[in-house]
Amino acid sequence: MKSIFNYFTASILAITALVSCSVEDRATEDTNVFFENVSYPRTVSSTVTYVDVDVPYKLTIPAEGNHEVNFTFEPSLSNTVQGTDFQILGSSQITGGQSEGVVKLRLFSAPASPQGKIAAFKISSPTLPNVLDKQIATVQITKTCPISTFFGSFNYVSGWFGTPGDTYQVVQDPTNPNGLLIKNFLNSGDLPLTYDPISYQITVPTMATGYTDPTYGPVTIRPALDGSKSQFNTCNRTIDLRVSYIVSAGSFGNYTEKFQGN
Repeated sequence: MKSIFNYFTASILAITALVSCSVEDRATEDTNVFFENVSYPRTVSSTVTYVDVDVPYKLTIPAEGNHEVNFTFEPSLSNTVQGTDFQILGSSQITGGQSEGVVKLRLFSAPASPQGKIAAFKISSPTLPNVLDKQIATVQITKTCPISTFFGSFNYVSGWFGTPGDTYQVVQDPTNPNGLLIKNFLNSGDLPLTYDPISYQITVPTMATGYTDPTYGPVTIRPALDGSKSQFNTCNRTIDLRVSYIVSAGSFGNYTEKFQGN
């Protein structure tokens, strides 16, 4: 009986030690730094020399004590140059109880592009491990230009509804702070567009064009049936409208109505 008791006691002590060790190990492993997303879009305006932006990171559990978190530039995954396109503005400091933080980057306007550039970073800490499959993220650096520089005369380049070479005026919609008007593009008059000032995507309305096809009847314009998005670029002064033209019998298909500023 005594030997059975001793064996039982030894087993309990061994399990207790194992559980204690596992909990301790798990706590250490769980206090990791990581990127929640794989990509962080950031913009810099053409009207400034540079802009300082935050790139966030997280901890798997709140930190105990103070820790330093760093970003390391990964040039092989980037098409930017550190010191030319951007600067890393030092390390980030995490204090006890925090579960997230930011590292600041300075993005320079002159080398930035409206098409966007990529800067990849690896996150690390001298005192905290990182989550291996979430240790690298990219920052998409895109130059933006004020909407006020966008308005004016545009050439119709290609598409379905217009004639290449025709000229249209694009103006601010006085009834919509985030609205554009392509003057007299439709047979019925202006084509009103609503834009997102962050993503620069455009919403095309569903409306009558005023044009009647001789076979299929009145034609309506609407957002592209394939779900592709319309967009514009204030720096390049381009408009790409992804639209479909529909009639009672169906659709003429998906088209890109392209405009280029003069």
